[in-house]
Order: sequence, then structure tokens, then C-alpha cells
Amino acid sequence: MPQQTRKYKFLSDEELMFCLSNGEVVAFDEIYERYSKRLLGYFIRMLNFDKELAEDALQDLFLKIAEAPERFDKSRSFKTWIFSVASNSCKNYYRHKKIVSESNEEIKYINESVNDTAFLNTASKMDGLTFRKMLGDILNELSAEKKEAFILKYQEEKTIAEIALIQNCPEGSVKSRLHYTLKVLEEKLKIFKPVN
Repeated sequence: MPQQTRKYKFLSDEELMFCLSNGEVVAFDEIYERYSKRLLGYFIRMLNFDKELAEDALQDLFLKIAEAPERFDKSRSFKTWIFSVASNSCKNYYRHKKIVSESNEEIKYINESVNDTAFLNTASKMDGLTFRKMLGDILNELSAEKKEAFILKYQEEKTIAEIALIQNCPEGSVKSRLHYTLKVLEEKLKIFKPVN
């Protein structure tokens, strides 16, 4: 083992990050050696035992460290900091996955026509208490934006323009949220629809 490489073995994690910030690339190898196996295990557990995904997350994490070592918060212990960064990577993954899932759900309904008058007429003819309970349960499963748009439109009788102002979004987004919500409600509350 070369003399210079051996010196890094005896430095603390924080000292290694200082060296890395000053362009001593060999310090990165030591950080990787110390943390890669533990972090890979962490990612595997956090990402539902998907080893390939965990390896990608590990690579991304160390790439961030290599590209911008100055991002290390020197007021914290390196171990705590690196696991915080890993935790945020997992949160971002799940946030992204949820957005993709919700978008796919929206796309499923986007091209279907919806008749909100028919929906409201059907709703008025059924057992009010049971209907309201189911309606509330279904709305609670939706994203906050979709639930709010529905409540503002059909319970608070706001216009699309007013809802767009309240939700700080384009009118098209409000229409999309309402369309999606009505399709979900139409599907999940079809047991209330009388058979002709």
C-alpha cells in the first residue's frame, strides 16, 4: 500500500471530506470503502429489496459527493450527514413513484367522458347517509388538490376560475382534477346507480 494512500486510513470521515474538498481525490476512495457496503444494505432495505435500484441509488449518492464535496455540512458528523442524504434520496424516489402512479391513474380517465349532472342527479336519489360516508372515504383517498377542487366546486359552489385562484394553478389543472375525481367517484359509487 503506497504511503499516501495509507495516510487516509487514519483520518476521520470529516477530515477525509476536508481533503476531498481540497482536491485530494484519493480521500474519496477511503470514504467509499468505509460506507458503500452499509449504504447499499440501507438502500436495499429501503427500496423494497430491489438490488439494482439500490445500486443505482448508491452510485448517485457517491456521484453527488464526488462532484460537490463542499455540500457536506461541516457542523454535522459525516455519518449522520451521509445517511440523511441517503434518506432524502429514498424519499425522493417514493415521492416520484407516487407522482407517476397518480399521473397514470389520471391518464386512465382523461379520455373518458364524464357527465357531472347525471352524477349529481344519481347522488341525490340515494341513501344520503351511506352515500356521504362513502363519498368522504373516497375523497380522503385522493390527493389533497383533487379533494379540495371537488369540495370547492360541488360543496362550496366555486367557479373553475375561483378554484384556480385558490389553488394557485391554471384553470386546466382544476378541470383535470375535477374530471379525474368525478371518474373515480362514478366508478367507486356505481353501486348507488339505479338499474334502468
